[in-house]
Amino acid sequence: MLKLKVIVPVMIIVCTAIWWLMPHFTEQDKAYYVSLYCLQPTGSDQQIQARMEQTVENNNQDYALKKRHFSPLLAKRIQDAWDRLTSDQQHQGQQRDKCAQLLSEKLNLPAPLPR
Repeated sequence: MLKLKVIVPVMIIVCTAIWWLMPHFTEQDKAYYVSLYCLQPTGSDQQIQARMEQTVENNNQDYALKKRHFSPLLAKRIQDAWDRLTSDQQHQGQQRDKCAQLLSEKLNLPAPLPR
């Protein structure tokens, strides 16, 4: 009985810590990375990720109170979503608006606003 009184709270604490340490991305962050990806969805994974990183880091203004930092994990999730598209969808996705729509659907994001 004593073991149970110790094990249950410890397990709750461990599970809470694991959940807390997992990265959580907002819908806004995902949509931002989708739009970055769709600017130039061609090239190798490393080239695309490098362009995304440059864009995120270089768009920080000196006076910004909250600066964005590049998230390689989120960029990888966007790239994986692109890789899960069929070849026909990837061909359609060469157009920026269609790319954003396809990736948003794949990631279960709200549809991007039409231009």
